[in-house]
Amino acid sequence: MTPTRPRTVACAMLLAAALTGCTASVGAPDASGGTVLTVSPAGTGACTAEAPCGFEDALDRAASGTRIELGPGDYGDLRIDGYRRFAEFADPLVITAAPDAEPVVGGLRISSPGVHLEDLTVAGLLSFDAGADGGRAERVHVTGSGMFVRADHVQVVDSLFEGGSSVDGIQIARASDVLVEGTTVRDYDQEIDNGRHADCIQLFDVADVVIRGNHLSNCYNAGLIISGGGRGIQGLLVEANFIQGCVERTERCGGGSAAELREQGVSDLVVRNNTFLNGSVRWGSAPGAVFDRNVVSYLSECGSRISNSVVLKWNVKMCKVPEWLDADGNRTGDYQPLDPTTGDLAPVEPTQARISPAGDLEPAPAGIDGAALPDDVAGAIAVG
Repeated sequence: MTPTRPRTVACAMLLAAALTGCTASVGAPDASGGTVLTVSPAGTGACTAEAPCGFEDALDRAASGTRIELGPGDYGDLRIDGYRRFAEFADPLVITAAPDAEPVVGGLRISSPGVHLEDLTVAGLLSFDAGADGGRAERVHVTGSGMFVRADHVQVVDSLFEGGSSVDGIQIARASDVLVEGTTVRDYDQEIDNGRHADCIQLFDVADVVIRGNHLSNCYNAGLIISGGGRGIQGLLVEANFIQGCVERTERCGGGSAAELREQGVSDLVVRNNTFLNGSVRWGSAPGAVFDRNVVSYLSECGSRISNSVVLKWNVKMCKVPEWLDADGNRTGDYQPLDPTTGDLAPVEPTQARISPAGDLEPAPAGIDGAALPDDVAGAIAVG
């Protein structure tokens, strides 16, 4: 897609029109003062609700703060590339559905900076490729596939990813300063022998990533996995998440570790105040890594370095009494979640998450529900 094609428009030049008030050809202002451009799959008009234009037309006409609204219809696979000028916008370009419209987007690949997606459904792969720095996906629903993040300063907030096969729900690689927050990733199976495995979230070769306040469940290989790569992982915070493996083992979800965190090529790794159920946690205890105030249904390694955590079971074939038990604020006990089938992993009894904290590590500032977490609670939520 190239942004330099000539256009025939009512005003002599689109940029001049935007600056001098010839708004009939560039859409209408929205409530915040930006411009709204309305598009349709076969649009050839002036980007208004009455005369929508095509998607590429709208990209060509976009200025700082523009909202591109997709009207009803099937857009197929869309690409946004070659628009380096978006980086100069004071306010981002927003792409969303038009009011009361349910546009069908088959897939969306972005390699231009500063593109924000809001309230949009993508029935295929969503990818922030190299060059899509400053991108954001908010209240986005990806179904039948997953998301790749290959750009810096990307945020994924309050979104839903579900129903993909032999693909990760969210895969973050060769990226820095990435946030995934308030998002649900669920039900990724492994039905195709393509040499890959389906994880809810997989990371490799990243720096300064935050995974906070998410629900991850029913992904064939792992809820969360960190993997080796060329440069490793430099700065990863995982806090206040509900993370499950396969809630019920079926042909579609037959493996299902809750978390695979054995990678040694990591620095500044902090995993705190998470609830890991319905699958094992493999914690590699990399030098300097922190694993604090977590609830774990099954911890694989007997020699793991952890603190202030509640661990229900471990590999008794390797050790009857693991090194971490009854040390550094850790304990075992019972933990019954309210409803694991719906992802509500809060304890039935508040005392099941209570600990007697040891050491000087601080809890996450807030739980998965946004409420403050006290010092003496393990897991992602404070109750009672």
